[in-house]
Amino acid sequence: KGQWLTSAPTTGSTASSMSGTGGSSRPCATLRNGLAWPLLGLGTYRLTPLEMGPVLSSVSHAGALSGGFIDTAVSYRFSHGAISEALTSLDTDGDSKPLWIQTKIPPRDQGYDRARACALRCVDELGGCAGNLCVLLHWPGASRLPPASPEHARLRLGSWLALQELYKAGTLQAIGVSNFDERHLLELCHHHEVDTMPLVNQIECHPFLQQRALRATCAQRGIHVQAYSSLGQGSERLLQHPAVQAAARRRGATSAQVLLVWAMQQGISVLPRSANPKRVGENRMAVHLLKEQPLDEEEMEVFDRLEDGTKFCWDPKDIA
Repeated sequence: KGQWLTSAPTTGSTASSMSGTGGSSRPCATLRNGLAWPLLGLGTYRLTPLEMGPVLSSVSHAGALSGGFIDTAVSYRFSHGAISEALTSLDTDGDSKPLWIQTKIPPRDQGYDRARACALRCVDELGGCAGNLCVLLHWPGASRLPPASPEHARLRLGSWLALQELYKAGTLQAIGVSNFDERHLLELCHHHEVDTMPLVNQIECHPFLQQRALRATCAQRGIHVQAYSSLGQGSERLLQHPAVQAAARRRGATSAQVLLVWAMQQGISVLPRSANPKRVGENRMAVHLLKEQPLDEEEMEVFDRLEDGTKFCWDPKDIA
């Protein structure tokens, strides 16, 4: 059903390119609508309002806020207000705002009416904070329903149609999904009312869970893949794996930086989060590592063999 893949010019959504931002080159993917999406963003999961200000300030002072992206969600309590307040306090002008802010509609707001209202609230709360706003469906299911309920499919379709409408109207600059597996994506693709497929699918992805089949499905349909939990939720088994540590030692880098490079080198956007501004700065140095010392073919083959299906987060496969 290729005619339903785009409502805008198609470009390689997973192929990265270097685009100049703020006087320096920044690795970006090109979304299906032609807009650039940075490969390295800033996650805000579980950041408190008191932590948000120092983190965003450190990113701004490092010159990394302009042209970047901030990932948040309605379900991250107080996050929208904290981001808006922190960016306002930085007195950012039009040239130094983040290129994107991305947020997500929670399961409790599944369905056309609730999802549309939620998305419009997101526009009110975050629309002036960034050059572009992207809204995702956070989860394929709705709240308070058993996993096998057919209501999930009906409600998420309604939610998607609401986002599709707002995207076509220009209210949102990008729309997408999170935690959708192949079945959920193909269901959207084959529905007669859907003429705009997601531009983004944010999924758990790291060397232990590489999601090759799902990533291939996304690539075939021009859906850009973003990875959460790139560092395995801080798992020592991943961060201290001999292959990861060996690659880090060869570069004088951290294991976290190597894991971020592994994803970005394949055109996958990453959104590491930390309440520690120093750690945030270390994570951002992965961009320079990607440019100067990417993983070689042999190292990538070694990382390919680390796949063992380990999930550190929730699993959407049981959602009907």
